[in-house]
Amino acid sequence: MKNQIYSNLFYFRLILKIGGTEQFLYEIAKKYHAKDIAILYDEADFDQLARLKKLVRCIKRQPNKIYKAKRAFYNFNLDAIDQIEADEHIFICHAIYQNIDQIPPVNHPKLTRYIGVSKFASRELEKYAEHLGKKIKAEPCYNPLTLEEPKKILKIVSAGRFNDKVKGGDRLLRLAEAVERYARANGEKYVWLVFTNKVTFRSNTPNLFIMEPRVDVRDYIADADWLVQLSNDMESYGYSINEALGYGTGVVHTPLSVIPELNIPDEAHLTCEYNMSNADEIAEKMFTQLKEFTYTPPEDEWDKLLIDKPSNYIPPVADTEVECIERYYDLELKRTVEPGSPTYKVESERAEYLSSLGLVKVLKKKK
Repeated sequence: MKNQIYSNLFYFRLILKIGGTEQFLYEIAKKYHAKDIAILYDEADFDQLARLKKLVRCIKRQPNKIYKAKRAFYNFNLDAIDQIEADEHIFICHAIYQNIDQIPPVNHPKLTRYIGVSKFASRELEKYAEHLGKKIKAEPCYNPLTLEEPKKILKIVSAGRFNDKVKGGDRLLRLAEAVERYARANGEKYVWLVFTNKVTFRSNTPNLFIMEPRVDVRDYIADADWLVQLSNDMESYGYSINEALGYGTGVVHTPLSVIPELNIPDEAHLTCEYNMSNADEIAEKMFTQLKEFTYTPPEDEWDKLLIDKPSNYIPPVADTEVECIERYYDLELKRTVEPGSPTYKVESERAEYLSSLGLVKVLKKKK
């Protein structure tokens, strides 16, 4: 409209893909869109702009054009202030400006009112303005926040030597593509963690993450919705399958010959064909057929096979002090160790092994 006068005009020069001020604009639009709000910007991320446009007017600033408003709100940048005619020009303090390089001119003569997003921000803004030679009073006004019902994130886990054809790495990647297609088409979200060798196994699927291999992934399996294990029929028991089912995590597998004797509940597993002809069907079911179940692994009889004699074994003690000289993931400590980190103790044989790999320097050996 030629003579449009906006009631509430929010200016922010650059709306990025992610950021606190970007979230502020969205929360304002979401909660108060009925109050005639418009957002003036110079550049904006496509996705951020798309969700804002569903709620409020979004206007790309044009050179030499005058914009009229009852109240104009400035989020850090004042680049447009000379193009805006308003009854009130209000500066919003989103940050502590003493701690950043780009300094907003909060002493601009057209500014009539100041707001801080917290009491702390308001006090700091007053100090900053005084430093620039202008005495102001900044009002605290907390950011709006409306909590929406969160959408479930489907959690998928795989673990194995997926550079080995026996373990079905190619099949896994084809299923990952099908899962991504379904998620995009239906607005679903998922995260797929694959514990394997990063050097030899890669994926272009955006929500599939290659993780460092580790001895114990049970916590990840127990927390997942599905374990995906697409081995060929050389599998004769399937430890990860039984472990996942025991934790109540569903399993996506190939038609392994061992499956029938495991007595898995129908709702607890999905079967991918070896040629992956039903990948899209399986991907849909992974999102739509999540059900709770109980499963008891087959009883072992090793108590009858092992000689019943008391053990006198004493586990080794971490008694050798070492210093990390090359970054590595320590399986016993269950964390990544960096050069310069505090010294730590490991078992003597392990210290010798890590030293032979050039990862640590042995400081103090067991006497």
